[in-house]
Amino acid sequence: CEPQALPESLQGKALYPCVTFKNVSLHVHFGPYAHAQLPFKCRTLQEAAKEDVVVRSYPKPADGKHEVMFPVMLPDEGTFDWVDWYIQRNPQYTELSERTIVDWATRSGLWRPKSNSYKSSLDKPDMNFGIPHLDDGSVKQVLQLAATVQQRDFVVMEIKSNLLKQD
Repeated sequence: CEPQALPESLQGKALYPCVTFKNVSLHVHFGPYAHAQLPFKCRTLQEAAKEDVVVRSYPKPADGKHEVMFPVMLPDEGTFDWVDWYIQRNPQYTELSERTIVDWATRSGLWRPKSNSYKSSLDKPDMNFGIPHLDDGSVKQVLQLAATVQQRDFVVMEIKSNLLKQD
């Protein structure tokens, strides 16, 4: 398809790569060069001028090490209210939890029916999206692996697992 001009409402604003598809696997390349010759001229993200991009950065820790917090709290005692409050005041932290996966998926347009299961909670919500990799926990495992190479601070919100030594 032919390149298209940006809508007027987006011109002059900071843009970021956003690729959204449902139920497909997609390979995205943000490297310095295109994998193949393109029939039109465009710049890659790596070639963008500094004044054309906004890079979100957080202060680096003094010792060069990032933190991972495993809060130990009692269930149904305001745990998730606390993490919302904490992250609001400490935006350099990113929450890793099944709750944030559900939030991300629903904000991405995925639908899931309301759960009436007594097993469902904020700590361990029923995924129930009908997408095997979300429902079986594979996405959670990939996010946890990806977090190990990110230069960020994390809060791991697993109420039950954070209480148990073996988990």
